[in-house]
Amino acid sequence: MNSFKTLNNVAGWIVFAISALVLGFAAERTGSLWDCGEFISGAYKLQVVHPPGAPIFLLVGRMFAWVATLLSSDPAMIAFSVNLLSAICTAFAGTFICWSATILGRLALVGRDGELTSGQSFALAGAGVVAGLTTAFCSSIWFSAVEGEVYAMSTFFTCLTLWATLKWYQLPNTADADRWLVFAMFGVALSMGVHLLSLLTFPALAMFYYFKKAKNVSVMGTLSAAFVGVLFIVGIQYFIITGIPRFWAFFDKLFVNSFGLPFYSGIVAVLAIFAAVIYFGLQYARRTNNGLLQRLIVAVGLVTIAYFSYGTVIIRAMANTPINMNDPSDPMRLLPYLNREQYGERPLLYGPDFDAKPIDVISEPRYGRVGDKYSVVDEKVDYVYPANSKVFFPRMSDYSQGRPKIYRDWIDKKSGAITVADHFEFFWKYQIKWMWWRYFMWNFSGRQNGDQGYYSWDPSAGHWITGFDAIDSGWIGNSEALPEFQKNINQANNKYYMIPFFLGLFGMFFHYKRAPRDFAALMSLFIITGIGIIVYSNQPPNEPRERDYVLVGSFFTFAIWVGMAVLGIYQLLAEKAKMNGIVPGALATVVGLVAPFLMVTQNWDDHSRAEHTGSRDYAKNFLESCQPNAIIFTYGDNDTYPLWYCQEVENIRTDVRVVNLSLIAVDWYINQLRRKVNNSEPIKMSIPAEQIRGFKRVQIPYTTEPGKAKEMSLKDVVKFLGENHPVPSGSGSRDFDSYLPSHLMYIPVDKEAIYKNNIVARGDSSRTVVDTIHMNLGEKTTYIIKDQLAIMDIITSNIWDRPIYWAVTCREDRLMGLEDYLQLEGLGLRLVPVKGRSQQEYGIVGSGSVNTDLAYDNIMNKWSWGNFDKKHLFVNKSYLPSLQTMKLTMIRLGRQLVIEDKKDKAVALSDKFFEVFPTMNFAHDQFSAYMADNYARAGNNEKAAAKVREIAKQAQEQFQYYDAQEPRFKTAYKQDMQFLMGTVQTLMGTAAQMKDQALMQELEKQFEPYMPKMPPGGNLGQ
Repeated sequence: MNSFKTLNNVAGWIVFAISALVLGFAAERTGSLWDCGEFISGAYKLQVVHPPGAPIFLLVGRMFAWVATLLSSDPAMIAFSVNLLSAICTAFAGTFICWSATILGRLALVGRDGELTSGQSFALAGAGVVAGLTTAFCSSIWFSAVEGEVYAMSTFFTCLTLWATLKWYQLPNTADADRWLVFAMFGVALSMGVHLLSLLTFPALAMFYYFKKAKNVSVMGTLSAAFVGVLFIVGIQYFIITGIPRFWAFFDKLFVNSFGLPFYSGIVAVLAIFAAVIYFGLQYARRTNNGLLQRLIVAVGLVTIAYFSYGTVIIRAMANTPINMNDPSDPMRLLPYLNREQYGERPLLYGPDFDAKPIDVISEPRYGRVGDKYSVVDEKVDYVYPANSKVFFPRMSDYSQGRPKIYRDWIDKKSGAITVADHFEFFWKYQIKWMWWRYFMWNFSGRQNGDQGYYSWDPSAGHWITGFDAIDSGWIGNSEALPEFQKNINQANNKYYMIPFFLGLFGMFFHYKRAPRDFAALMSLFIITGIGIIVYSNQPPNEPRERDYVLVGSFFTFAIWVGMAVLGIYQLLAEKAKMNGIVPGALATVVGLVAPFLMVTQNWDDHSRAEHTGSRDYAKNFLESCQPNAIIFTYGDNDTYPLWYCQEVENIRTDVRVVNLSLIAVDWYINQLRRKVNNSEPIKMSIPAEQIRGFKRVQIPYTTEPGKAKEMSLKDVVKFLGENHPVPSGSGSRDFDSYLPSHLMYIPVDKEAIYKNNIVARGDSSRTVVDTIHMNLGEKTTYIIKDQLAIMDIITSNIWDRPIYWAVTCREDRLMGLEDYLQLEGLGLRLVPVKGRSQQEYGIVGSGSVNTDLAYDNIMNKWSWGNFDKKHLFVNKSYLPSLQTMKLTMIRLGRQLVIEDKKDKAVALSDKFFEVFPTMNFAHDQFSAYMADNYARAGNNEKAAAKVREIAKQAQEQFQYYDAQEPRFKTAYKQDMQFLMGTVQTLMGTAAQMKDQALMQELEKQFEPYMPKMPPGGNLGQ
């Protein structure tokens, strides 16, 4: 027994050491994309991140960030340190899965009381190592292990909870052993300060409890135990997670409004109630000698104490940190923050589909601090739908972002009423097969590429593969014909040849045969952390990113069975081949290790981010595109959170104020703009805070008849909108606070101010300063919302004092009709009193004019390129919006440089383009063709011809790939082929412009089999 204990410990620490080294070396050295910039900034300065706050993650992350500041003066080390926290958490998760596998394996081999032979001991240790390493190197788990986000720590706590429960489960049935159950509950409690995934272990834990304690196990008893586990989830969610803040909000409102006590005094009553329940509960358990009740109350007490980590959220919100999401600075604001009300709700078991029309709205008041009392400042609005529009198990309910059409595409039903059967069809085709099974097979069979998969019928992106082309060609086409340059940049083509999958199936079979009860409990964990999450999240199609990271519970559960395959192979060798000693265990371990070996070797080139700096660098490029003390409007996660990281952690351009247009529609965010942050002065705004509080001015109607609007000063319009001019809503609900008096506005130009602030240089003959800037929101406008009001206020209040920019990744409808008065200076469009000629073919990048001197200097001297210009690295498609806008900016600038006869700069810019987007990381595309064309426009025909031939070679190989596909797959590539044809037309247009007949004939011969008879030329303005 002691020898196995030592061997077991060694196995666990081997898993930890290998996992920590691999993942530590793979960790990103700076901030990453998506929410990582926010979380690293939040950890570094203990700031308030988006709901529900993750205080435990931030507190532990703060300690890692602090150590980084002690060891290095490089601020990027702070991010690296927080990323290492994720790597270490994942390594520990692998360790706990290793020990969980050995516990379950031992029970399957010899039960609680049996003695292990040396061969069984070795095989068990091998099973643990295989399970642990398989967990650590799962694609979805590895993804979160190298970045500063909550999912790795959440996985750690979930694995810790499972291991603690199984450790209790294997011990004799004594009261003393129950301390491990209490510890498991404490692990769940701490995890609530990170993520709620650990709660999903309760049904499995309840089943393990029942199997150990029950004298006679039955199917009904097992199901009842699982149901009790579900009740635990509901109870903790209702009484602890939302219950504590709900009690606090109730008592605080009572004490403040009725008794005149100070704000926050309600916490005293909450603490007293919980302390009394725990104290008297323990007293009762002691009097009645009820050990189970005692341990249960202790566990609930630990859960409550751990949950009070959320107190740091209010404390830091009161400090008004630079990042203060939702400003949950009192219990009234804390409750909707923890309930994640800003994200809305999706019906789960009963509700309407996307075609249903609401017949009414119901509102629930939301209180906030007004003076020395709590008053109604906002409301939560829900739609009421007719009963006949609701169905059981609604899966298609999101009517936004064009999703109704996408729903119908998935069920192949272009029109007609949606039935219950349709909902189940979507559930099966999309939510199960595409959003769970596909992710599951990514991790245990293989992955086609790193492109996001939106549709199962699109063969080009996001599929799982077996690694055997003869099989995979059935759904991804002929991959053997893929051009060599595509294979070179497709590092995410990971082939495991289904070995982990089949080992897991074999391990499942072994576990079921040897320990069916334990198998049932583990299977419940597998289902609830996989399909259960799919049912609960009710995901709509075309999410902004792949969502595999939320399903890791089912992946590490399956990894346990992958490890158990070692025991099954050991049994076969020992019983069928009559092998003795440790030899069969060693052979079985070697076979089992094939799975994690394939995973780590196949995943390394696309999962390692050790040399990636793209998120930080591309964010820096946005900031460096701005003049000092600028205001820049941004829109999406990836052009906001990385910018916050740059400023908050690496102190890059802290004078620039980033204003996120996704957040500015709420009062707390608008009010935070009025304060100084880092080196950025407060943004001046004219509308008082009380006039935009809560539901005020959420929607402002415009009812002027077409053709009758009179142009008004923007300053006067904003002043009017900030005043009370009530308008009946017409629906019986609350009146509108004001109305928009005109869609036509103007801004008088203060020429002295623009020369003084160098908005336009005095005497600059190339830029004609207008007397008036004209805004037009459009005659078809029916209303504006609070974010548009805030933008208008910021413009009129700051236009002559601070540079105002829109990021080139913003929505064009938020340019407020000012397109022609914008000036491209990099990744920012600056509002200037110069009317330019917008070029719509460039999209938002084509707005207004181009300041060639500023844009050229920014790109050539200030921009950074993510290390993708120097190393052969995997370029995640999440970078695509930034990449496309950087390329378009360089193309437009290059053409403008030619127009202004700055041809040397135009050639240098083209050189820069091909240097920073090398073919080792980026396939040539239509943007490459435009930059090759720029060489010709600038008179450098030699470089133009060389690039045209290089791009044409790749295009020909791409056409050959499409031509090698079956007809059903060619249809799916139709749009890609159109883009490729556009590229070839641009190349031909370049050759024609150079009057290079030999090159023209070469291209015509090269592409004659693929191209329709069309005149040469691209689709960008000439």
